[in-house]
Amino acid sequence: MSDLNHYDVIIIGTGAGGGTLAYHLAPSGKRLLILERGDYVPREKANWDPQVVNVDGHYNTREKWLDKKGKDLHPHTNYYVGGNTKFYGAALFRLRKEDFGELRHHGGVSPAWPISYDELEPYYTQAEYLYQVHGKRGEDPTEPPASAPYRYPAVSHESFSCASRSHARREKSAEEPLHSL
Repeated sequence: MSDLNHYDVIIIGTGAGGGTLAYHLAPSGKRLLILERGDYVPREKANWDPQVVNVDGHYNTREKWLDKKGKDLHPHTNYYVGGNTKFYGAALFRLRKEDFGELRHHGGVSPAWPISYDELEPYYTQAEYLYQVHGKRGEDPTEPPASAPYRYPAVSHESFSCASRSHARREKSAEEPLHSL
C-alpha cells in the first residue's frame, strides 16, 4: 500500500465531534483523513437572517427520510463543512449527571450510558476552554458539578431599548440572569 493512501486516523464529519478530534490529533504527527459530505457554507446575505436560516431552513438538506411507519420525515440537518455545528447557535451545554443513568420516560426506558458524567467531566472542561465558552458557574440551578470555572465571563445579552431595560430590571429574577443590566 502506498503511503499516499495510508492514514492513521479517518474522521468522518467536521462538526463538533469530528472537528474537535481533528484539532486534537493535528499536532500528533499522525496522517489524518477528514471526510465531509458537504461544501463550505456560501458567504451570502442569507447567512445573517435568522428567519431565513432557522425558520425557513434555507441551509437544511432538502432530502426526505422515512420514519418507522414509512412516512416522510424532514431531518432538519445541514450538510456543510462544520456540520450542524455551523447552525446550532453557539450553545454548548453539558448533559446532567442523571442523563447518564437509566431514564424512564413516557416512551419507555433509555438505558444507562456505559460511562458516567464524572468520567466525562474533564473533557467537558477541555472543550469549554477550546471553544471559549463564556458564562458564570452557579447561575443555572440544574447545572452539574464542574472541576473549573468558565475561563471567559458571561456575554451581555443583545442591547435593549430604554423601555425594555426598565421592564427587564423589574422582571429580573435569579433564574434568568441579564448580564447587560
